[in-house]
Amino acid sequence: MLENAGVDYPEARTVVDLLATSRGDVLISLVESADPTEIVVSIGEDRSRRRVRLEPGEHVEVLWRGPEELRSLPTELVAAELHPPQWRLRPVGPSTRGQRRSAVRAPLSLQVQMTVGADVLNGLTVDISEGGIRALFSPLDPARATAPGATGEQPAGDSPPEQPVAEDRSRGEAEGPLRIGAVLPLVVCLEEREELPCRGEVIRRIPRQDGGIELSLRFVDMPEKTQDLVRRHVFAGLRSLRARGML
Repeated sequence: MLENAGVDYPEARTVVDLLATSRGDVLISLVESADPTEIVVSIGEDRSRRRVRLEPGEHVEVLWRGPEELRSLPTELVAAELHPPQWRLRPVGPSTRGQRRSAVRAPLSLQVQMTVGADVLNGLTVDISEGGIRALFSPLDPARATAPGATGEQPAGDSPPEQPVAEDRSRGEAEGPLRIGAVLPLVVCLEEREELPCRGEVIRRIPRQDGGIELSLRFVDMPEKTQDLVRRHVFAGLRSLRARGML
């Protein structure tokens, strides 16, 4: 019999992944209430933040972050309700150690700082997930970038508009402080007073013609509890955007 909340079944207000047998993607949801016999969750949303439809009888694997590790619980969808929009799930087996399959992104604009050598670049995220961010930063100071002892190449933001930086490594991305694979200190402001220090690996440079530096960065060595914090913020942001009619 299931007994331990958080280990044998997810606790209320926990963000969870849902894996339905009839679908090949991962859905995101929020636990409204839970006990050993029934788990009530908000209707699952896909990567486009759209609610999906499942039929009663569907097998749904529920994944969440337990006190010490990811947990997985096999369930069956017994009812889909519209008012309020939620699914009622019945556990059909014991919980086991789980493995997260993917990360959901939200188009949220958050303040972020990136340290590049002696420079601190201010920017805003284009989107964010527990796995990383896409962000637009102000350009490096050209005088500092070309001063004696400065690191390597001049960044993408200082390229003339008619010569945008390409993403091909053979054209210079293998060198310099913003090269592909560089790991840089970041501070992401999730809330007005909540700053998240972390590190990000440059995985893509997006060419621009307006002098800005747009990068995709993967979070490096981020603790799972911190990933869950970001994940909760992402989910809350998606709900807020939808409530305002922006999705």
